[in-house]
Amino acid sequence: MSEADRRKWDARYRDGAYATRPHPSAFLQECEALLPRRGRALDLACGAGRNALFLARRGLLVDAVDISAAALAEGRKRAGDLPINWLEQDLDDGFEPTRPYDVIVNIRFVQLDLVQSLVPALHVGGLLLVEQHLRTNAEVAGPRNPAFRVAPGALLALAGSLVIERAEEGLFVEPDGARAALARLVARRGDESIPPHGPSSAASEMPVTG
Repeated sequence: MSEADRRKWDARYRDGAYATRPHPSAFLQECEALLPRRGRALDLACGAGRNALFLARRGLLVDAVDISAAALAEGRKRAGDLPINWLEQDLDDGFEPTRPYDVIVNIRFVQLDLVQSLVPALHVGGLLLVEQHLRTNAEVAGPRNPAFRVAPGALLALAGSLVIERAEEGLFVEPDGARAALARLVARRGDESIPPHGPSSAASEMPVTG
């Protein structure tokens, strides 16, 4: 990501562009029962930390990574004494984990090769949770540039030998009522000597769900 992009994101956060979205991802909240109550989590492209705060309040130690210093500063202010390690880094340059994780979260930041490279950093039993905008011809909210959307089936391919807990693609209603095309994956690193299970749910069509 260029320095101009870094300045763009800093300006957006300083101008309060995301101030009305302090709540965690709806998908992350839906999957709360699958999340551990202790251990360490990684939140990629965390922004001002809405998902990192949610994970830390559950009892996880969180590494929260983003390119924007302004976003991280806002996250620190919101976090107070919560156990979050705020890391300023351009994820286009990759991320080298220094410890294993029990949870890795990637919400709507498209860099699937990076996510795939981090799968070995999951503990056995660790959870990977990904939600991305999906390429579609439907009229939906979200980015117009297809580079910021994933192809159908891309997240299942990303999962590889992981045990699939949840996988779906379709049209979904956002909390603000907008319609979005999304691909979602929750997968667990199992004992790799045991064959993984197939998807528990994978949409072949594009249903509208709440």
